[in-house]
Amino acid sequence: MSDILSALSDNFIQILVTVITAVLSYIGLQIKKIYQEYMQYRSKKEIVEKTVAYVEQTSKDLSCELKKQKTTEKALEWIKEKKLSISDTELDILIESAVNNLQKRD
Repeated sequence: MSDILSALSDNFIQILVTVITAVLSYIGLQIKKIYQEYMQYRSKKEIVEKTVAYVEQTSKDLSCELKKQKTTEKALEWIKEKKLSISDTELDILIESAVNNLQKRD
């Protein structure tokens, strides 16, 4: 009987270590995924902010709609070069936010 309990306790420890390792691995992968998503968002935001500043500086004589169109084109081009993906809605929101921040600085 004690041999059976000894064998079970040895197996229990191995199973427990395996489960803990699996849980920690899963948590690590989720943290990595969240970090990568954050870094992609940050990269897209920086690209859009720099593009808005560029278009504002180089195209002062254009209307707001033409500036937005040019910003959208340039930002999409740059984002694709970086192999990032962005939805139209996300791009519009980032552009409007960057324009708002630029206007607040002036």
